Amino acid sequence: MLPQQWVLGAKVPFPESNTVEFKRVAVFSGLFTQQTKQASGLPKYKETLNAFLNSSGGYLIMGILDDGTIMGVDGLTEEARDKFNLWVDSCFNSFVYKDGSPLDPTRVFLKAHIFPVVASASATSVILASATSVILASATSVIVVEAINKGPPLNIMNRDGTILYRLNASNYKITAEPVYRKRDVRGMISAIKDHMQKIIDEKHRAIQDLQEKHHLEVLDYIDTIRKYEKRSLCSQIFALFGC
Repeated sequence: MLPQQWVLGAKVPFPESNTVEFKRVAVFSGLFTQQTKQASGLPKYKETLNAFLNSSGGYLIMGILDDGTIMGVDGLTEEARDKFNLWVDSCFNSFVYKDGSPLDPTRVFLKAHIFPVVASASATSVILASATSVILASATSVIVVEAINKGPPLNIMNRDGTILYRLNASNYKITAEPVYRKRDVRGMISAIKDHMQKIIDEKHRAIQDLQEKHHLEVLDYIDTIRKYEKRSLCSQIFALFGC
C-alpha cells in the first residue's frame, strides 16, 4: 500500500481514511522540545494509533499535508529518532485489553518506519546518473508508524478505560469500564491493609514485651518491699523483747 518512493511535492496515491492519517510535522525534533506533550501533538497521535488497533490496523504518516502532498520532516536527529522509538514503545505499553490484561505482542504491535524523501529529476540537487530522481541534499524523511492487530476489534483500551475506534478519517471514543483499575485498586487496598496489619502486630508485640518487662520489674519491686517490711518487722520484734 505504501509508495515505493516518496517524492517531494508529489501526492501519495491514497487519501486519509479509516486506515490512514496524515500529519505535517515540519520539524520532527520539535515533537520533543515542547514544554508539554499536549503542545507537541503526541497525545493525539497516540489516540490515532489506539483507534487503528481497534479496527483493521492503519498507518500514521508524518511529513504529509492533509491533501496528500509529500513534504517530509526535518530535524530527524539520532536523539530525536531514539526518543520517538521510545515514545512508540511507551504507547504500546500504555494499551491493555478490555479485561485489563497486557497486549499479546505476537498479535498486536506497532512498527516505526523511516523513508527518505527524494526530489524530482528537475530539481537542482545532485543527480543520480541512473535514476529518475535525486536524493535531497537536506536529510528529509517520511515517518510511518504502522499499527497491526491480528485479534478482535474494539478490544484495546487506554489505561483510563477509553477505547478509540476509527470511522472514515476521524477518531471516536467509547468509555469502557476500566476493569484493570478495580483490580489494581483492590490489590492496592489489600497491600495497604497487610502492611498496616503488620505494623499493628509489631506494635502489639512491642507493647506486650514492655508490659512483661515492667511486670517483672514490678514483681521484683514488690518482692523487695516485702523483704524490707519483713526485716523491719523482725527488727521491731527483737527491739521489743530486748534481743
